[in-house]
Amino acid sequence: MAMAGYFPAPERKRQILEAAKRVFAERGYHDTNISHICADLGIGRGTLYQYFKSKREVFSAIVEGLLARLRLAVEAEPPVVIPEGVKPPRALILAYSAASLRRCLEAVFEDEASLRIVLREAVGLDVGIDGILRAIDDIVIDRFTEDLRIAQRAGIIRADVDARSAALFTVGGVQKLALDVIARGETGVDLNALAKQATRLNMMGILEEGL
Repeated sequence: MAMAGYFPAPERKRQILEAAKRVFAERGYHDTNISHICADLGIGRGTLYQYFKSKREVFSAIVEGLLARLRLAVEAEPPVVIPEGVKPPRALILAYSAASLRRCLEAVFEDEASLRIVLREAVGLDVGIDGILRAIDDIVIDRFTEDLRIAQRAGIIRADVDARSAALFTVGGVQKLALDVIARGETGVDLNALAKQATRLNMMGILEEGL
């Protein structure tokens, strides 16, 4: 989509990052160059270089933006408080845990392009990008771990369960499910369904109730 013409610097920078995100997701990092991003926007290379020095810098800014978005989402939604002596019903705990996980996922994977970039294009690219990805993972896992520990203190989750291991298992499962959708060429990943499925599998297991 061409967007030639004058735009204030912050808006032009945002346009460049949005275009680059689309192009990176469609073509892949290594098959994308600056000219592809400029063509998508209908701008010259000189305009892009006013804001970014290289393709790597554009890509890094995209991933850093997702990290900042996630931090804001987590700060805006404090952990649940369960009063002492209160034991919420199982269905409510499952619903809250899935919703909390979904909010984190939606902050990172705000669209299909973001999901493809974080789970496929950015992985193993270089040390700097890997550091940003680790920071994203840590925030999601730390928040879900905290939710599980709160439920554990309330007597909802078994005391012998390692909350961080359970959080790693759940978040890792969501990522694998999303990657499977990408690998099969499907579009429109349902993060709500993924969060619910992963949370239920983690907390309830796969055996029939009563066994």
